[in-house]
Amino acid sequence: MSISLLGAVKAVPWGDVIAAAPSVVQGANALWDRVAKKRPKGEPADAPATAPAGAPAEVRLAALEQVVSELQKEALASSQLIRSLAEQNVQLVREIEVLRLRSRVMLAAAVVFSVALAASLYFALAAR
Repeated sequence: MSISLLGAVKAVPWGDVIAAAPSVVQGANALWDRVAKKRPKGEPADAPATAPAGAPAEVRLAALEQVVSELQKEALASSQLIRSLAEQNVQLVREIEVLRLRSRVMLAAAVVFSVALAASLYFALAAR
């Protein structure tokens, strides 16, 4: 059974979606900005950000610790963004389930009314 697009659009709690949209957009923009700032324009996307090859071990270790720290921050920001998107997805799925149940009830009511109409027409015509 298909759900009409208009019915689905009407059932979405747009107030909640609109209220959550700025935080989702800000989180996505912040994550994108952090990723874009870390990589210079000439550097390929998969190039590691480490100390020069001739640097002492302590310098290389400090650079790697900084990279790990930044990756942890990005992972946290990504997980928060994913959680927010998942919560919105759950809300949409709930509303779609409500729409599915409503459409089944409306179908059942339409069948009952159709049978009642057909029966009343039959008896009205048979009485003539």
